[in-house]
Amino acid sequence: MDISKNISNSFVIFIIVIVCLIFTVNINLVDITIMEARNFVTAREMLLENNWLMPTFNGEPRYQKPPLPTWISAISTLIAGTKTLYFFRIPGFVCLALIGITTYYFSLELLKNKIYSIVNSFIAITSFYTIAIIIEAPWDIFSHSFMYLAIYFIYKNLNNQKYYFKEILLIILFIACSFLSKGPVSVYALLIPFLISYFISYPISIGKKLARILPIIIAGILIGSSWYIMLLFQDSENLISTTRKETLNWTNYNIRPFYYYWSFFIQSGVWAIIGLISLSYPYYKHKIKSYKEYKFTFLWTVIGVILLSLIPEKKPRYLMPVLIPFALNIGFIYRYLISEYNKNKSAKIFLFVHYLLICSIGLSFIIVKLYIFNLSINFIDIILSILSPLILLKLINIKFLTIKKINIISLLIIILSISNSPTLILKTNKDYKSVKNLNSDELEFYTNYLISPEIIWDFGKKITRLNDLELRKITQNRKKFGMLTKDPITTKDTLINKLNYTIELISKHDLNSTSKKSRLITYYHLFTPN
Repeated sequence: MDISKNISNSFVIFIIVIVCLIFTVNINLVDITIMEARNFVTAREMLLENNWLMPTFNGEPRYQKPPLPTWISAISTLIAGTKTLYFFRIPGFVCLALIGITTYYFSLELLKNKIYSIVNSFIAITSFYTIAIIIEAPWDIFSHSFMYLAIYFIYKNLNNQKYYFKEILLIILFIACSFLSKGPVSVYALLIPFLISYFISYPISIGKKLARILPIIIAGILIGSSWYIMLLFQDSENLISTTRKETLNWTNYNIRPFYYYWSFFIQSGVWAIIGLISLSYPYYKHKIKSYKEYKFTFLWTVIGVILLSLIPEKKPRYLMPVLIPFALNIGFIYRYLISEYNKNKSAKIFLFVHYLLICSIGLSFIIVKLYIFNLSINFIDIILSILSPLILLKLINIKFLTIKKINIISLLIIILSISNSPTLILKTNKDYKSVKNLNSDELEFYTNYLISPEIIWDFGKKITRLNDLELRKITQNRKKFGMLTKDPITTKDTLINKLNYTIELISKHDLNSTSKKSRLITYYHLFTPN
């Protein structure tokens, strides 16, 4: 009996969504990042001040990123009836589930096999940076997940002779959503490499297919550009200024050499070993049954890396879209190595190293917690300590565990390890002190410096930044107010000391829980009129 045929698509979708939600179990243990803080403060101000079309950060225009992910996060917290960090993060994990679901259906188009497609989807959602980017730069995953959906329907459209109006509308919709999430980033990093690799791999009727698909893509980009067009009429000065700064960053900020991304396979995390092997295209091209499909995913991956390498500004997170086709590419070799496990010595060695790595990760939790960090263990630690030795039993040739069973166990270890990893974060700073309790309706708060986004997030509402002239105007009201400053106010601050106010340093607030970043330290002063 073919098990693959008896697996329903709805069941697969359910499992993928559940797995992605399992990843969120300990997510509140992870401190908010600077990019998250910027985005989530913007979403919060959308809700509090009803500025949905012209978003602000701490009361100032924020046009660096289009607003769709901000809308989604704001609506998520509105529906949930809470403003906790968890519900701001949930939409990112929903996008991770979308990547897994799209990988499943894309793989079905490529391979016509549900089991293989499930494997590919789990490779995609368990790759290291695909998950890490949800926290490091939460809006990126929105853009890439929407574009991936668009690419799936483009692929179907290019492979069919008939025009399906519903699919055309979906392509336009998802390209527009991607553009409304992070501008042209996914067009460059995902769509263009896909089109180039597709037409190299399937060079039949290129002209006709391009004539069919390009107007659809352009329509999606134009609709996705609607927000920028609106801003040109409503606030062109701030938009042009922001665009100029962002464009200059591409050539003047975080400049890295061309070869900076050549170790991109490491970003797939636990799949890095098989990922590196999967790039040996000349060796494996005659060994893989679905040769054209393997060539297609290989080219899609490599062309994506090359195009990203052409841009002077480089960051590890920019590689995340490459991990999408890379997951498909890994899947080909992973299945080949499994099928050759008992026949091919090199396949056995490669899988041995892969499984040993997974086993080490699973066992590391209980070892690190008990013997290094002196932490208490949880239920997941115990499960991992039971499952991981089973892989060792297979590696020393215990017969009752088949290679298929080991694959299921190893995948379960990966999923549980991802969910459990935030529990290894040590809150080492004994001086940690939040600014949350300072937030009061009875007292206005200001700042005289470019205050960190994380502090604004923790405070709970905007903290107006004052220049010297604005500070003089505020003090003319002769009201008591609070001020958050970068350093304690001293007698050297001549302007502040001439304001005829009593200035009292109330407290120091340090939002560092693990590291020591000076930008997360602020000083609260109370200004009382004399």
